Amino acid sequence: MGYALKILNVFLLASLKYFWTPPYVKILKLEFWETFLAVEAGGILGFIFYYYLSGIIIHKILEHLPKLYCCTPATFKRRMEIWLDQFKERRRNRRKFTRRNKFIVRTRMKYGMWGIIILTPILLSIPLGAFLGKKYYERKRRFLPLMLFSIFLWGIISFILFYEFPFIFR
Repeated sequence: MGYALKILNVFLLASLKYFWTPPYVKILKLEFWETFLAVEAGGILGFIFYYYLSGIIIHKILEHLPKLYCCTPATFKRRMEIWLDQFKERRRNRRKFTRRNKFIVRTRMKYGMWGIIILTPILLSIPLGAFLGKKYYERKRRFLPLMLFSIFLWGIISFILFYEFPFIFR
């Protein structure tokens, strides 16, 4: 039972932070092919799950927000307006962009869809890449197959790096 839980753990980790799963597998000392398949399946199925979940969340929020605001009691609306004013004031006083936000915006502006496809498995996380892909490239038919191919290809590259050249990461 312990081995199956380790494989499940690898599968779930691959669906969140894909590139760092092979070193984790190396630490656990699991079988190569079973973990390779678990990592690939976790990355691909995790991306598909987060991609469609992001679409549901984005569309449902945009769909129900006006209806929700119309039905809200006046006292709650006043409290909400006070809270929004305080929130806007706090936002004015904080840093506008974090390093990660700047990186995401720069990648999208400079490299577009290809930058997100290439960088999602290694630098961005699978859920973040799925959300960005659904938000910005939902209408591009090529995005989903190219992203799945990128995840598969980066899985092969990362396993080669971490298994064939382990001295690089010491």
